[in-house]
Amino acid sequence: MSFLEKIRKNTWLIFLFIGISLVFFVLDPNLLLKFFSENSNVIGKVNGDNIFLKEYIDNIQFLKRFREVESDSSLKNDVWKLLINEKVLTQQAAKLGIQSTKKDFWKAIEKQSIYSKISDFQDEKGNMDLEKFRLYLKNLDKLSNKTPQVEEEKNIWSYEKKNIIKRIVAKKYVEMLMYGLNTSFVEAELNYRDKNYFSIIDYVFIPYSEIEKKYRPIKNYEILDYIKKNKFLYKKENLRNLSFVILRSHPSLDDEKNMYTEINKLFNKLKSSNHHSMIVSSQSERPFDSNFYLKKNLPPILQDFVEKNNRIGSMFGPVKENNICIMAKLTGKKMVYNSVLSSHILISHKEAIRSSNQRTKKEAENLAKKIYHLVKKSPSQFDSLVMEKSDDFINAKKSKGSLGWMKYEEQNKFDIFSSENKKGIIVFTETKFGYHILRIDNQKDLRPVYQFAIIIKTLVPSKKTEDLLHKNVVQFVKENKNYNLNTFINNARKKRYETVFLETVKNHQWNIHGLNTELDKEIINWSYEKNRKEGDLKIFCTSNRDYIIVFLSKIQKEEYPIEEIKNNLIPLLRNRKISHDLSKNNYNDLENIAIHFSKKINKSCKINFYNSMIGEYKEPKVVGYAFSSKLYKTSKPILGERGVFFVRPLKRFNTSRNPSYFSSEVEFLNASLRRNILEKLGDVLIEKSRVKDYRKNI
Repeated sequence: MSFLEKIRKNTWLIFLFIGISLVFFVLDPNLLLKFFSENSNVIGKVNGDNIFLKEYIDNIQFLKRFREVESDSSLKNDVWKLLINEKVLTQQAAKLGIQSTKKDFWKAIEKQSIYSKISDFQDEKGNMDLEKFRLYLKNLDKLSNKTPQVEEEKNIWSYEKKNIIKRIVAKKYVEMLMYGLNTSFVEAELNYRDKNYFSIIDYVFIPYSEIEKKYRPIKNYEILDYIKKNKFLYKKENLRNLSFVILRSHPSLDDEKNMYTEINKLFNKLKSSNHHSMIVSSQSERPFDSNFYLKKNLPPILQDFVEKNNRIGSMFGPVKENNICIMAKLTGKKMVYNSVLSSHILISHKEAIRSSNQRTKKEAENLAKKIYHLVKKSPSQFDSLVMEKSDDFINAKKSKGSLGWMKYEEQNKFDIFSSENKKGIIVFTETKFGYHILRIDNQKDLRPVYQFAIIIKTLVPSKKTEDLLHKNVVQFVKENKNYNLNTFINNARKKRYETVFLETVKNHQWNIHGLNTELDKEIINWSYEKNRKEGDLKIFCTSNRDYIIVFLSKIQKEEYPIEEIKNNLIPLLRNRKISHDLSKNNYNDLENIAIHFSKKINKSCKINFYNSMIGEYKEPKVVGYAFSSKLYKTSKPILGERGVFFVRPLKRFNTSRNPSYFSSEVEFLNASLRRNILEKLGDVLIEKSRVKDYRKNI
């Protein structure tokens, strides 16, 4: 069995590396559009830290592969929560200065990584053998063939290397918080005693179904009296129940036909023209992207395309999905070194980020150019000038200005990756950190990169189509405004309109579950207006011209509605009557009770205080009495979960004889305590965090 098959066989492992490269998936055009959008790069913030669109899409697409039956909204919510939790934990750890070391890294690989669960990397005792794993990595690195399996294995290792650090930091943070949080010996002793403390009882059981008929007529005045005495239990929230009929704005067949004609003309224009940026800027919904991408960083549909069509001028598309049409032209191809080792001299200024230098930007530029010309003439002076002039004090002192190996796919701020650059060349460039005089020290991994001119157009309804939709909306409201909710919804479904039935909303909430539009808050505010009444209708129109017809089906005010709480109160009041009447008979003998109710005595039943089970059901109230009453004395009627019990305790005993239980019991309780504390801590941290969600903007 291959390595990948072993991972997939342990499907729970999948959730340890959610977010591997999009290379596994066929990306739909909507995601392609977002992938090339610079303006939509950030989809949220947690306490100022960005959540990026790519990591969000990666996680959703990966998770979708293993949870195909679940809805997209469910997957999106799970991924969103995952990313927020990850950010919050990382931020808290950073505040406390928690870091990871190389030793931590390999220890985490050994204990926390997906590889530790694969038998190929384990010794005879089932522990991970790091030597076997390092040999696997060495062999994997040597493989040059680009088979899907090799690419996938390399992507998994790449993901683990980047994300294991987060797990290390999170684990250290949690361990630090939990330090000193322990269960006392007294608690462990009590818990252990409850587990091993038993009672033998005889009992008679009468189900409620056999005796409740006698007590069924509960009067209204009894309910009112109880509510008056317990008002605080029945105070209700001010709520609204809303239902929706949604008419989506879709292009008509004529609209599609007209667009196909336009798209074909545009396709031929792009194919024959060399003014790519001009055409894209004037015709596409996204600006021209002049960047060159490695094949693996392209969306999968373009990865497949360049595999067979890598000649400049090759055309892709047009393809259409969900009213979005995409076409692309391969406008550029060149060779770059994916990995470049370089050193630099940084000349900073007061406008640069992370700079304490007070020189002006012009002064910095003049100084940087002076050093650049000096080094160009005499490259041997580079190392000494690093020490004398560079404002990158950390790298200058520790590694003579070395920036280490930079990858093309990760570092596009320096234009040093071109195959035309020779080893030792000196480059002058500017970044947000200041001016850099760069020297290329080494190069490797020569690869092709590609540039595409991409045109993205959304098929939108024509004015004629929109006018017809509006007419249908008005007509539907006119015909159904006097009907009840069920008729209103059924008539909408007959016309195959989309419906959302009975959503409960609160005045202070912002989103409506099942709707999730930019109008949610506006709809909620409308439903809480003073003049609103049940049965009111209102038409709302979204930014993409969808129509939402809102039906206000119920207004629940802060009051005590007797009819609504009757069903819950009647069983309670009936049980109180049962208890009172049965107690008056003063039953003292279990045998007489059994004869009176025509029931058998359940004899010598063993019960345990810890799990509170009588037979197959939990009966904590009954078990509690059995452990607290006198032996051999028949109880008064005890109202349990399923019926009335009469109990006679016969014996109590403890099975514990060995005091060595402490270590395992303390460990068990500590794990439970820490798990509960950690869950509550996570909720508090997220509640106190500033979370901004921009997903509606993409």
